[in-house]
Amino acid sequence: MCDHLNDRAKRSFSGYVTVSEKTTKGMLNVRGDLRSSKFKSAFVNAVGTKLPNEGKVILAENTVAWMSPDELLILCDHVDISHLSQNLQTELKGQHHMLVNVSDARALFEVSGSGVREVIAKLAPVNIAKLEIGEIRRTRFAQIAAAFWVTSDTSLRVICFSSVADYMFELLKTASLPNSKVGDF
Repeated sequence: MCDHLNDRAKRSFSGYVTVSEKTTKGMLNVRGDLRSSKFKSAFVNAVGTKLPNEGKVILAENTVAWMSPDELLILCDHVDISHLSQNLQTELKGQHHMLVNVSDARALFEVSGSGVREVIAKLAPVNIAKLEIGEIRRTRFAQIAAAFWVTSDTSLRVICFSSVADYMFELLKTASLPNSKVGDF
């Protein structure tokens, strides 16, 4: 899976899991009729991957996350964002859609280690025990809106608004302190 190739940590903390804020990642928010065969075809042509099913993430060179019934989030290398955006605009021409570069408006964290599910369970009202690799949830982490998806048995990604990145980093860091392990997972 290419979900974390070429990522560098902006800051990190190692507790009983490792929390790393990733450097700027290219992120495009796409809205449109995800059920339309024309939309699906245009998307595949531009992005190079199919649309994810509801509540899922396609972990590929260009990671694609289902965010809502009419919304997708594409994560790619930052240097590819302009080219990918132009390709999508061209392919989706004439179709009702919205395409926004949200790279600077979002922060991305990777949480890795055998205790990742426990760390998330402390912060978000989600039954994380049942989530499988490639599943995404939009939820709240304490006081802020966020989304996360499982990338492997020992890692997941968390995304939030960049304006609350410091708060999210501190939440994840505190929940992963070695003396805070509960041991339920």
